[in-house]
Amino acid sequence: MVAVGLDEDDYRREALGAFSHEIRTPLTSLRMVMELAGRESAGGPLTLDAELAPMLHASVDSLQALADDLQELSRFERGRLVLSRGPAGLRAAQAAAAELAGPRISVTGGEAPDVDGPWDPKRLVRALAGFVESANRAGDGSGEVAVRWTVDGAFVSCQLSSGIPRPATKNVAADVGFCFFRSRAYTLAMGGAVEWERGEHYLAIRLLLPL
Repeated sequence: MVAVGLDEDDYRREALGAFSHEIRTPLTSLRMVMELAGRESAGGPLTLDAELAPMLHASVDSLQALADDLQELSRFERGRLVLSRGPAGLRAAQAAAAELAGPRISVTGGEAPDVDGPWDPKRLVRALAGFVESANRAGDGSGEVAVRWTVDGAFVSCQLSSGIPRPATKNVAADVGFCFFRSRAYTLAMGGAVEWERGEHYLAIRLLLPL
């Protein structure tokens, strides 16, 4: 499994494309909320009913999360962010990542090894959760992501995959989601590496973390 066809400038361009695409969703929701509230107010002050208020809050939360992620990636790029050296436990991180990925995606396969390492606990969880989401999105979209862990010498390897293995015919691009690029940045910042293999309705991501 090798990441081919992309250099760091390619990753930056695709990450920006993914961000640009994903920010449109909450903006569209905000516009819809404002239009509906305007109709209901009949020219008076905008009012939000019990259905519109949660939509507004969810949209603002999504925009805030995207802005926070972009700012953090910018700080990584400029060397302005120092990560914690842990320790972080893999089993706890896998459980927290599965919960963060949400009920619509289940992580199947082996349990993480009972190993602690010099990784930032918060960013490790977010990296795993982001890769789970990306694998499902660019894989078969079934809501099931398989995980396989191995410990080899000075590294621990985690492979996350969705779909039936197929010939590698595609590069990762903006359609894998901003979560992929955020998770990759976290992994690299922790001294790790990311490899991937992508075919039609199939994506496998392997992250290597130093012990």
